[in-house]
Amino acid sequence: MLYTIKSTSNDGVYYLVNDWYSHGTFWAKESELRKSMLFKRVQDAKASLTKLLKLFDEYKNDKFEIVEFKE
Repeated sequence: MLYTIKSTSNDGVYYLVNDWYSHGTFWAKESELRKSMLFKRVQDAKASLTKLLKLFDEYKNDKFEIVEFKE
């Protein structure tokens, strides 16, 4: 299984991207997700979201949930 975090806000529904730097974005639409953008472990996705929330207060009111994808 692979994982990411789904964010729902007034701006729409987006998915947290693993390895932000190499992909050039923090968030992607589901149709844009590639296997390389997903996390191998739930705890890595949660840690990534925690780091992002420390940088950007504007995401604090979004609704977050863990999403599983089959490989």
